Amino acid sequence: MQKKYKKGAAVNYISRNQALRKLQLTLSDFRRLCILKGIYPVEPKNRRKANRGRLANKTYYLAKDIRFLTHEPIIDKFRQMKSYLRRLTKARARKEKTREQALRNNRPFYKLDHVVRERYPSFADALRDLDDCLTLVFLFANFPLLKKLYEPRLRLCRRLSVEFLHYVIASGSLKKCFISIKGYYFQAEIRGEIITWIIPHKLGHKNPADVDFKIMATFLEFYTTLLGFVNYKLYSEHGLIYPPKLTFTPTTSSSTLCSEDEFSDEFLASLGLPIMKKPELNPVDKIEIDQEAAQLLGDTVADEDARKKEEEAKTLQKLFSKCKFFISREVPREMFAFAIRACGGDVSWDKTMCAGASYDVSDQSITHQLIDRPKLHEMAVNRVYVQPQWIFDSINARKLLPVDNYLPGSVLPPHLSPFVEEKEGDYVPPERFGQRKPDNDIEEQTTNKAPSIDLVNSNAYLNGSLKRKRTENEETAPKITTKEERKRAMRVESGQVQSVNVSNIVKRKANEERRLVEMTIPKKQKRLYDKIKFSQKKKRQEVDKLKRKRADYENNTIQDVTNDKKKLMKLS
Repeated sequence: MQKKYKKGAAVNYISRNQALRKLQLTLSDFRRLCILKGIYPVEPKNRRKANRGRLANKTYYLAKDIRFLTHEPIIDKFRQMKSYLRRLTKARARKEKTREQALRNNRPFYKLDHVVRERYPSFADALRDLDDCLTLVFLFANFPLLKKLYEPRLRLCRRLSVEFLHYVIASGSLKKCFISIKGYYFQAEIRGEIITWIIPHKLGHKNPADVDFKIMATFLEFYTTLLGFVNYKLYSEHGLIYPPKLTFTPTTSSSTLCSEDEFSDEFLASLGLPIMKKPELNPVDKIEIDQEAAQLLGDTVADEDARKKEEEAKTLQKLFSKCKFFISREVPREMFAFAIRACGGDVSWDKTMCAGASYDVSDQSITHQLIDRPKLHEMAVNRVYVQPQWIFDSINARKLLPVDNYLPGSVLPPHLSPFVEEKEGDYVPPERFGQRKPDNDIEEQTTNKAPSIDLVNSNAYLNGSLKRKRTENEETAPKITTKEERKRAMRVESGQVQSVNVSNIVKRKANEERRLVEMTIPKKQKRLYDKIKFSQKKKRQEVDKLKRKRADYENNTIQDVTNDKKKLMKLS
């Protein structure tokens, strides 16, 4: 015999208050510890059993997770921090300056290296969980240096984010990019893992009242440690020097925009210059590595998909290799400089705007200039002036798009998201990868279509009783009575070939089979089936509505163009 509530859900789950008493922590420290260790609340299958027969609204955790937390060394650091703060407030109240300074110099701190190793046993696991990490680090990197947000951590976020962007540029691993209201979406493929992150727009900072910055700072504390590990590993594998250094040593006399201490950091943050690599390996080692790589490639060349992906990656890495860009003052410099450099292009800007400009606007070798204003007073003849959207659309299309639709002052084409994958039945915009067909082709298809005669009348083929219809001449003709007339009527004559619409016949068969299947659906499942069909019908209606809107818009634009032409003819 076993006592009640000694096994099962009552033992496997533990409430939050019980966990606090067991660990002897406050709620804020417990929440912080759970975020760092990656332990989150769970919902038991049966609340009554988990709460020993009561239905109180509680937050539950797995008991094994709480037992795992009891051996965590960070708990001792939390207790040391509490005693440190208590002694510091006492020394400050007594105005003991020397003791207060000694306490501040011996402030307890803890590291999260062992937590990163526990949560991510392999490097691939860390790369899979890098999306949220990068998004939060880039968010805090764009914040101004406020005391409330702890300045050293914000500076660390800026440094780590710049290091990661430099690695993406050096490795050429950028795949997709998109501009939205939230910010700039980027996607990179690193060691076979797809990583997507958001960089917010640089807007005026507003401190929202409904955001708990303490919880976000706890997440940030762990993510900065994780990103530091990842950056070091990526740089060492790619043969780059970490922390990154520029390929040249800038002199402090060449700029008056920042102090001498911040000068090298500003040049790195500009993303306009390449970083240093480690010295090359010995020739023998390099030959051995090349032979191993050739063997591996020989095994994978048979796979056509892998070869196509490889070619696509190479073309994307050299997309802007023959272009030389200059960014105007009104264009966001960091994001477009990163996108251009990641695809092999050279970029510069006004030297009074930021450090790191490699050439001036008067350089004759500039091929493209990004501007975001209707017109310029002075325009060079030997360069192309385009709007910034052309960069992102060219990267997503994997080719240099024509610049006719992206000229200054012109209405830009729709900026389609490369992350959306349309399924069968969804509305696909005609601008998606050149799916638009010319009007002449559509007219030719409609005119050259062969006339189809529908022989299926009242399910005749399905019933097996297909009869030939009598013509008007046969109905009005006199009846045959004599033997000679019958012989004359039975003689074979050349007839006309009748085209049968086979697809229509097959469609009718399929519809009939589907109706029979619907009739045999059980009553319990019929309601769910009706809901699914209703949602599909609504989706089709939405797609048809979007297509009608698009057709009306195109007709109106054609009409406007014709009216403008008539007006110009009248004026001329």
